[in-house]
Amino acid sequence: MGSSLNGLLDARDLDLSPAVRATARSYADQGGLLGAFVYALVDLETDDPELAAALASIPTDLFAASSLHDDAIDESGTWDARHRKRRLNERVTLGDLAFVDVVETAAALPSDVDLGSALETVRQIGAGQLREESVDPATATLEDALGRLEDRGAVWGDLATALVDATGGYSSAQLEALHRLASEGMVVLAVLDDVEDLPTDVDNGVATVPRALYDGDLAAADSTDDAVEAFLASGAPTRLEALLAERSAALEAATLAFSETLYHSDAALLAAVRRALSWYCGRICSVPVERTVPENRQRALRAQLAGPAEKRRETIASAVAESPIEPSAASIDLDAAVESVVDLPPESLADVLITGTHAATIFDDAVATSLPDALESLERCVSTDRPGSNVRT
Repeated sequence: MGSSLNGLLDARDLDLSPAVRATARSYADQGGLLGAFVYALVDLETDDPELAAALASIPTDLFAASSLHDDAIDESGTWDARHRKRRLNERVTLGDLAFVDVVETAAALPSDVDLGSALETVRQIGAGQLREESVDPATATLEDALGRLEDRGAVWGDLATALVDATGGYSSAQLEALHRLASEGMVVLAVLDDVEDLPTDVDNGVATVPRALYDGDLAAADSTDDAVEAFLASGAPTRLEALLAERSAALEAATLAFSETLYHSDAALLAAVRRALSWYCGRICSVPVERTVPENRQRALRAQLAGPAEKRRETIASAVAESPIEPSAASIDLDAAVESVVDLPPESLADVLITGTHAATIFDDAVATSLPDALESLERCVSTDRPGSNVRT
């Protein structure tokens, strides 16, 4: 139990195009980050690494399956007719195989692990996919767009909470706080993702928050590039900034509220995070740690953390500050975080800094973590060297 789509790709000789194989691995890497979140919380309460790995593999595989199926839905219209069947086959079949892994994992879990709530959330993910077509982007309000986002985005936070609840180790107050944290986090990420996906969403007629904040109909533009340029030149990015500031403040409050419900020692928390990141880097992620944190950097970190307290404090603060994801984006009080762990075992600290930096790099490469990043990505989508390539017909 506790493998992933990447494990399937390694174990089976699947006839896939290189592009689809790379895409599938990337989706498994991304889903594994949500899985690591589940792993840490399950491990913290159960001290059962196999159970933690099994439950963590569920969102890992479901995210990959859902993303592959989304590609089949969203991109099929752009594929050349000669290759459409193969490309659909690859994405749909791979997604199905990932889902089979989820079924096998669920069947092998101990009888006292209750997945009822988690399975209902999986049904909600599918229902949200079907409801997406019922929202008309030309008339959708911000409330409508946020509702769609809740259906398709925040529900992944619901799934994480349901899986953590499956072990029965957390109180209702803790689960409520965790649900707020996970849901707000997924809302922020989903809005940023919709900014990056604006060209595709305009072409496919999808109602999103960025489109709802634009005064006008982006679909009326002559081309996708014109629609993107009109959006960037409008007041919509400023409105997005205000909305994201509000949701980020809610995320920070939710993070603080959940942290206050945890009674574990800092050492126990660090140990759970260490095991979760070890699982992610060792069994899930397709990118070697050495590619993002070179071995000479790893050795330097370990040596510095073995030194005096002030040197350890400086090393931790520097490593976190240099992370691809700013502490503020993750609702982290850097000074407080450093002080809480500076006296913990150096080897554990080094492992978490190294694997945490790796996971943060994978995350930052895969998704936008700030509005400036998302808008910059959107600007790069505007084609200036292929006139007419994005003209709608």
